[in-house]
Amino acid sequence: MTQVARIGAGARIAPRLGGVPETLLWPLRSRAGMTVLDRGFFDDPMAVDLLNRIDYDFDRFGPVSHWHAVRSKYSDGLIRRYLVRHPEAQVLALGEGLETQFWRLDNGRLRWLCVDLPESIALRRQLLPDHPRLTELPLSALDPAVFEAVDPERGLFVTAAGLVMYFTAEETLALLRRIGAHRGPSPAEIFFDTIPHWFSRRTLRGMVVDKDYTAPQMPFALARRDVPAFLRQVPGLSLVTAIGYGEAFPERSRLIATLGRLPVVRDMAPLLLHARFG
Repeated sequence: MTQVARIGAGARIAPRLGGVPETLLWPLRSRAGMTVLDRGFFDDPMAVDLLNRIDYDFDRFGPVSHWHAVRSKYSDGLIRRYLVRHPEAQVLALGEGLETQFWRLDNGRLRWLCVDLPESIALRRQLLPDHPRLTELPLSALDPAVFEAVDPERGLFVTAAGLVMYFTAEETLALLRRIGAHRGPSPAEIFFDTIPHWFSRRTLRGMVVDKDYTAPQMPFALARRDVPAFLRQVPGLSLVTAIGYGEAFPERSRLIATLGRLPVVRDMAPLLLHARFG
């Protein structure tokens, strides 16, 4: 059983995580690294503070990359625009890890529901402050009990960054259908990301990131050409956008954005998906 070490005040916290829960440290390192390296593009000072308070060898994840920051910045924009229309909406953040999105987006009225596995929530509670409009549930995103806490009456935005690749296609469809069944009178929106089939196969064989770290298996993959047909299996769900990471902010990666226009490359890229119920 994984656990979180509890140490004295002022000391650094050593997270004893394994498997999928350990991956929450990877995007944290990337967001903090990009804040230090390029604050003009992505600014998350809370991530820097968290990184400095955690006793962990973050070099296991290889060099700092900007891709996790791209994902966070892109989803920030989607949620921020939704909150303009529905300022008191509930944001359901599935598999949130140590994401600090609530504090980046708080408009003083939104309600945030963070869902993650018990060991991940335990670590969050050691490191992140309480807030009256932020609720944390120590549950799997696949647990139907999650939706007992969902209140969509004033709007619902669901974010599931870095999550569904660890599920199967059937589990992902079941989750999306459950979201659709619990939406309120306002259109509900969802953001999640997917990986391509070649990347999934690599993880199933054992993807070594560093000599001391192998990424967990990621069985669910989706090619861009298959996204519309996949989403049509969920009643009421329609695609808004499906773009590659390089397309989200092309000024950050002009070569990748250009290559992404090639048909053979388009189906080989990880995707940022924005869909809508309603």
